[in-house]
Amino acid sequence: MSELTSPEIQALRSRSRIGTGLYAHVVEVLGQEIINGDLPEGAIVFADQLCERLGVSRSVVRESLRTLSSMGLIEARPQVGTRVLPESSWDLLNPHVVKWRGQGPDYVRQMREMLELRLGLERTAARLASKRISPENAQAVMAAAQAMKVAFDGHDTRRFFEADAVFHRLLLEGTDNSVIAQLADTIGAVLHVRGADTRPGMHDLTIEAVERHIALAQALIDGDTDQAQASALELVEGTLLEFGGDQG
Repeated sequence: MSELTSPEIQALRSRSRIGTGLYAHVVEVLGQEIINGDLPEGAIVFADQLCERLGVSRSVVRESLRTLSSMGLIEARPQVGTRVLPESSWDLLNPHVVKWRGQGPDYVRQMREMLELRLGLERTAARLASKRISPENAQAVMAAAQAMKVAFDGHDTRRFFEADAVFHRLLLEGTDNSVIAQLADTIGAVLHVRGADTRPGMHDLTIEAVERHIALAQALIDGDTDQAQASALELVEGTLLEFGGDQG
């Protein structure tokens, strides 16, 4: 099987959504402006100005600012107002922050940082999943890898990274470790950005990457722990090299 079902893809997309409507629009606009530096560290955010600029009510702005505050992007202080916080305060694993950074000017740095995180994470995930993943889910991982091959052959970048995101979600969820599985949203956000981005390095597809995914999927099906770990490490290291990273 090489096709992913629409429920799989819809589940992938929905888990990291803020929602729709005016509230989501305001969160998206302000979040991206903060990440891009258009609203720099220390800037004061005035609700009335936002209402006028974005054409929304104060209640929508207040709710949007609460959401951004929960991500560590802004902070409201009495007699000071709502100010933009430094990057050190941001929730850098929040899928929305990941997406905005991936769409911002510092995208190459984020790609390297996320890949360096994945070096350890996915090797561990592969080890655990090789022992714990169900046969049905191991086959689903292979289906995602085969879907990547079909997308690669068809030069369909969007479907390639959709399948890639499903692959890594199933891998992390296959660990039967709820903390590791929760990071699937974070990694999925990176891959979603890559699928829609044409900047240098973000859109590159290689048959080697496809083959590494297939090898890892086969190792999970076989329950081969050593091969699963080796394939996971090779997979992430290959992508890290594309972004000029140091494998250490």
